[in-house]
Amino acid sequence: MAYLAAFVVLGLASTIAGPALSYLRRRAGTDDAGIGLVFVGQSLGYIAGSLVSGRLVDRGGGHRWWSAALIASAAGVGVLALMRSLPAMFVVFVFLGVAFGGCDVSGNTIVVWSRPDGTGPLLNGLHLCFAVGALLSPLLVNRALAWSGSLWPVAVPLAVIVVWCVAAMSLREAPVRTRVPPATPPGARRSARTGQLAAICLFFLLYVGVEAGFAGWIHSYVEQIGDGGANTATGVTAIFWTGFVCGRVAAIRIARRVTAAWMLAGSMSAMLVSAVALVAFAGPGAWLWLATFLYGLSIAPQFAAMIAFAEAHLTLSGGSTAAFIAASGVGGLTIPFLLGRLFDTHGAGVLPPVVLIGSVAVAASTALIAWMLLGGRSAHGQGLRHRPPATSTKAPVT
Repeated sequence: MAYLAAFVVLGLASTIAGPALSYLRRRAGTDDAGIGLVFVGQSLGYIAGSLVSGRLVDRGGGHRWWSAALIASAAGVGVLALMRSLPAMFVVFVFLGVAFGGCDVSGNTIVVWSRPDGTGPLLNGLHLCFAVGALLSPLLVNRALAWSGSLWPVAVPLAVIVVWCVAAMSLREAPVRTRVPPATPPGARRSARTGQLAAICLFFLLYVGVEAGFAGWIHSYVEQIGDGGANTATGVTAIFWTGFVCGRVAAIRIARRVTAAWMLAGSMSAMLVSAVALVAFAGPGAWLWLATFLYGLSIAPQFAAMIAFAEAHLTLSGGSTAAFIAASGVGGLTIPFLLGRLFDTHGAGVLPPVVLIGSVAVAASTALIAWMLLGGRSAHGQGLRHRPPATSTKAPVT
């Protein structure tokens, strides 16, 4: 339960910038392009936190690092409530990004290690909790600003959940890596894995960039196209995260019946259809709400499904998971920042076409990974169709 609650915290805290963006922009006295720097700061910290935490988790510090990252997340949101200048906000978001990267790598790695025989449903459950936190974020931010004009009503309950999670984790030893790759010619194995891991990192860069860009700017998009005020924008943001939650709930059940490869294929197809709908029905109206819900629904299973797909064919360490999360941070840095610049130069109407282009790129990277892991050739000229043989250095942690 502590793992699940920790990902609720991660979902809530890491998506707070989107629904609070107009509030933060007013406090900092800047424009859309300027406030877009908070996404850059968060992503830079996220990359650094991911890379550092991968090494720490591999050394056996899983629960300790995860607890420290959770405490830093809650503290950072509290400090953010005090900030009134853009440089100070940027620094706080860098700090928050380090904490979020630590939480993400720790959670994904520890859950993979805790189920060496298959992580599908549990990993999807973990990411469902992220989606629940992300859904709560715009609702809590909206009410907090309406009632107090501050983010403190968000920071306080966040701190309470973190205290419980840290206390629960301190009572248990963290799971450790139990599967290791078999002995193979070093040069051949390294070249095969490097290309495969690079392709998977590309997927996470594109996927998280598109998700973060859409989630971070949909609130401002609705406000600027004239589809109601802050409450309407909050509603559309919430409907995106509602679809996201529904998609991850469905993914838990689907993962028990189909492989991660089929999960990815189905969600990619639905994502492309809904991205086309966002472009076709751009502008105010009921179709925007429906297309937004369907987009959240379709992209929701992809993060966990790709990790499960990679784990089914490769032996993942904390370092490789950290590389995936760091690539996610690069995506979260570039695309939301680019959208801020495009909003200023071309208007809010750029959001739907950018999302469509990004979705096509995500689908193309997935096809490349499928070719490499299912139909491509390893360094020995054989198709890599099954999970590689593995030895266990310790009894499986369950």
